[in-house]
Amino acid sequence: MDFIRKHRDFAVYCLFGFLASLINIVIFDMAHNNFGIPLWIANTIAWFVSNVFSFFVTKIFVFKRKMGNVKKMFQEGIYFILSRLFSLLFDDFFMIVAVMVLPFGNIIIKVIDQLVVGLFNYYSSKLIFNYNNRNLIDKFKKFRSSSKSNNDKEKSEAKEI
Repeated sequence: MDFIRKHRDFAVYCLFGFLASLINIVIFDMAHNNFGIPLWIANTIAWFVSNVFSFFVTKIFVFKRKMGNVKKMFQEGIYFILSRLFSLLFDDFFMIVAVMVLPFGNIIIKVIDQLVVGLFNYYSSKLIFNYNNRNLIDKFKKFRSSSKSNNDKEKSEAKEI
């Protein structure tokens, strides 16, 4: 029972991550293979739609956070999408290179791609929605301002000498 409690977030994330990946793969397949949209554009469209879905289910069901007010939801949404821009770059790069190099169809490559991207996304989501990390950006800003004030203090002390 402790094992289940300890790994609950990851297990639920895997379930919803699977659904987000399925959305991503289906949209990519339709856009690229059925409508002839270029690979990287179809991949980016699929990424965006699956990440909007993922934001809401990750927030509500995985990390059990309330929606809160619109401003807070919008702010978390921006952080969520920004944290996933790195995965989009990897996603697009991997898809383009793998389709040219590997002897598999683009759907098989997309499935492999989604497994790797899914792991990265879990850990970046954990930073955004985890209560202990909720004020991570504020802490970073305070650290920077305290470092800056310490540097200013050292400079003024050096001028006095």
